[in-house]
Amino acid sequence: MRKKKLSRLIVLAVMTLSFMGLNLFAIGTDSLHAQDKTIKYGTMHPLTGVYAVLGRDQMRATEMAVDEWNAKGGVLGHKIEWIHRDDQLNGAVALRRAKELVEEEKCDFIGGTLSGSISLAMNEFACKNQIPYVAYCMSDMVLGSDQCKYGASFMVVPYSASLAVSKYAFENVGKRWFSITADYRWGHSLLEGWLWQSDQMGGEFLGNVYAPLGTTDFSTYYAKIMAANPDFIVMNNLGADQTAAIKQAAELGLTKRMKVFCTKTAMHTIKEIGDAYNENVMGGMTFFWKLSEKYDTSKKFVDNFMKRYGAPPEQDGDCGYVATNLLFMAIEKAGTVTDKEKIMDALEDLHFTLTKGPEYIRGCDHQRVQSYVIVKGKGKKAKDWDIADIVAEVPGESIIMSCEDNAKKLPFINVKLPK
Repeated sequence: MRKKKLSRLIVLAVMTLSFMGLNLFAIGTDSLHAQDKTIKYGTMHPLTGVYAVLGRDQMRATEMAVDEWNAKGGVLGHKIEWIHRDDQLNGAVALRRAKELVEEEKCDFIGGTLSGSISLAMNEFACKNQIPYVAYCMSDMVLGSDQCKYGASFMVVPYSASLAVSKYAFENVGKRWFSITADYRWGHSLLEGWLWQSDQMGGEFLGNVYAPLGTTDFSTYYAKIMAANPDFIVMNNLGADQTAAIKQAAELGLTKRMKVFCTKTAMHTIKEIGDAYNENVMGGMTFFWKLSEKYDTSKKFVDNFMKRYGAPPEQDGDCGYVATNLLFMAIEKAGTVTDKEKIMDALEDLHFTLTKGPEYIRGCDHQRVQSYVIVKGKGKKAKDWDIADIVAEVPGESIIMSCEDNAKKLPFINVKLPK
């Protein structure tokens, strides 16, 4: 009897300790971090390399958004602790930094990056670890099998940029075109969009040259372009690469003879190029500071950013600001800082007006549906940040494929890229 009683006591003790252990585990994994009243948000940006200026803009806008939320008490009473890293525009480095943010810094959420290919790796990492990831860049991560419950994209899909700019070019300039394309996934995705639209609108594709990231000499490429004599040149590149390409085109007199369309351009690129970015050079952006003349929300965003940093925000800053805000808005809407799935559910179909007109996150693929702006350079007439004029704002609904098509990467998966 005494043995049986002792056995029962041991079983009860083990059960009690097990129950306590489970509760401690639950606290440790689900609510202990919440009890210290902080939310850790980790971001990555290319602070070195050819996109460093744009990466800095992302970082500044993230900082501004975090500070604004903390100034009003944080999210659900939790102060936001922001941690950032330089991903060096390198996929291996970015993945290492992401693991540091999650495993060492214990970040609850991650965001950032300016490379579409890096965002794909971050999206996969987020899926496996069930940690929300908000991408700041143009990315294909919302297409096909790359779609993920825990990933969301806040700049347009690359093909949307191509559809917006190419439609304007074919309707207003001509049909014959030749392209210079950055030789990696993002550049290839832009080219796919141009080729598809060209077929739809009767364009005449004359050829393409692939330029490795970091190319400084485009002279051999321009020999081919001049021989083809297109109505306009398409630049599927960005940053220092685009700066070098347009400056050399101007030196050869090409910017006086034909139009140049940059599928994605940047404010700092226009300013750096100077006189050569004239009225014959046009570029696409998700945000340009002159939207402040149209939207009160744009004016507020631009004024606050200017006051803080002394320059208007780039589109990359806009995406960083919006992504950060929407993440915290989703947490607030979900009413939890620990239930990640519920937070991502709250993000779906979230409607907002933050830096432009009304926008929303499409629930089926977690992408921000937004307009695309086309600007024209002012060349010698530019002064301070008055460097370009908006010639069109293309509605987001008109440059995005259906949920069903995006899930199958249609129609662009059928587009054959030139060798």
